[in-house]
Amino acid sequence: MVFMFLSGYFFRYQRKIEAISKWIQHSVKLQEREKTINNNTYPSFRHPLAPPYPYPYKFLINQSDKCKNRKPFLVIMVCVGSHDVETRHTIRETWGNESIYDVDVVRIFLVGLPQVASDRTQLLLEEESEAFGDIIQQDFMDTYYNLTLKTLMGMEWVAKFCSSASYVMKADVDIFLNVDYLVHELLHPDLPVRNNYFTGDIIRYAIPKRNKASKWYMPKEIYPKNLLPPYCTGPGYVFSADLAKKIYDVAQIIRVIPMEDAFIGICLYELNIPLTHPTRGKFNDHRFEYDLCKFKKIVTVHHYAGKELRDVWADFWAKKSEKC
Repeated sequence: MVFMFLSGYFFRYQRKIEAISKWIQHSVKLQEREKTINNNTYPSFRHPLAPPYPYPYKFLINQSDKCKNRKPFLVIMVCVGSHDVETRHTIRETWGNESIYDVDVVRIFLVGLPQVASDRTQLLLEEESEAFGDIIQQDFMDTYYNLTLKTLMGMEWVAKFCSSASYVMKADVDIFLNVDYLVHELLHPDLPVRNNYFTGDIIRYAIPKRNKASKWYMPKEIYPKNLLPPYCTGPGYVFSADLAKKIYDVAQIIRVIPMEDAFIGICLYELNIPLTHPTRGKFNDHRFEYDLCKFKKIVTVHHYAGKELRDVWADFWAKKSEKC
C-alpha cells in the first residue's frame, strides 16, 4: 500500500518536473530568438508582468465549426471572466443576441482557465459551451494581466476558424453596443469589405505608466520607449477580419505587453497599418446617461452592465424605430 502511494506520488512529481523542464527549454529557445521588424530589435525575455508569449497555448473549448458554410458579416468577440455566467447570459439576451439582426452575426466569449473553484467552474463552462456553442478557451490563467493573451486567442480563432467573416468587433462586458448602427452606418453591408481597417476610440500620444502603483504600470524592461503608438481603447473596437491573422502573426515576433489595447496598437504600428478615424463620439470610453436619441447614433457607451444594461436595452430595442 505504501509502495503504491509512493509510486503514485513519484509519478505525479515526475510529470511536474517534466512540465517545468519543457517550459524552461521553451523559454531558452525564446531567449535565443531575436527578430528585427521596422528597424526595432525584439529579443525575447521573461518578466513578471509580461505574459508568456509566444507559447503553444491549446484550445480547451473551441467552436471550430461555428463559421462552417457561413460568411458572417460581423464576429463579436467578448472578453469575459471564466466564472461570469450571469454576464454572458445578459449579453446573449441584449446586444449579443445573434438572431435579432438583419446580417449574419457570430458571438463568441473568450475565457481562460478559472482561478477559483477551478474544477467546478471548468465543468460548468463545458456545459455552457454545449448549450450555447459560444465559448472559446485556451490554457492560460484567466487574469487581468492575461487580457492580451485572451485577445490574441480571439485573433487566432478568427484567423483559423472564421476567416470567412467580413468584420470583427472586440468588446468588453461592461458596454452598451449598438450593433445596428455599427453595421449600417459604419460598415455598410452593401459596400465591398475594406481591408486593413481598424477603428474605435483612438488614443494618441499616450505615455507608458512608470508608477509601480498604477494598474497600468509598464516598466521600461517591457516597453522602453517613452511614447506609445496610437491605439483604440479596449472597451470596444472594430476591424476587418483580414487583420486578425496579421495581428496574430506579428504578435509572434514582437514583445507582448499586458495592456491589451496598447499592445494591439503596437502590432498595427509594426504592420504599418494606420487607424481609421471614426466620426467623433461614436465610440465612447466613458459613460453618459441613457438617452434614446443619443444612443441611436453611437456604437459604444462604457460602463453599462447587469440589470441596468438589460433595462436600457429593453427600452432601446422597443423604441429604436421611433423618430428623434
